[in-house]
Amino acid sequence: MKEGIIGILGGMGPEATAELFFRIIKATPAKKDQDHLRIIIDNNPKIPDRTAAILHGGPSPLPMMIETAKNLERAGASFLIIPCNTSHYYINELQKEIGIPVVNMIEVTA
Repeated sequence: MKEGIIGILGGMGPEATAELFFRIIKATPAKKDQDHLRIIIDNNPKIPDRTAAILHGGPSPLPMMIETAKNLERAGASFLIIPCNTSHYYINELQKEIGIPVVNMIEVTA
C-alpha cells in the first residue's frame, strides 16, 4: 500500500508549524530516517491575520490559504493539516477549492 504524503499548510504561527512537524517526527516509530513519514510543508507567514479578518473586517486570509493549499496539492500532498486553530474558521470554504482532504483538527480532537 502506498503511504500518503502529509501536507502542512503552515506559517500562520511559524512556531506552531515547527511544533507540529516536531511532534509528528517524535510520534513516528522510526528506527532510521527512511522510516519517517513524507511531509511537505509550505510555511507561508504572509497569509493575512485571521483574527483581524474575523473580528475587525481585515483582509481575508482565504485567498492565500487556497493558493498555499493548491501548492501543496500540486507538490503531491495526499491530505492537509493546518496547525493554526483560528484558520479553521475558513476550513469549509478552503475544502471546496481543493481536491484533497483537509483534516479539521477541531473536529478530530473534540
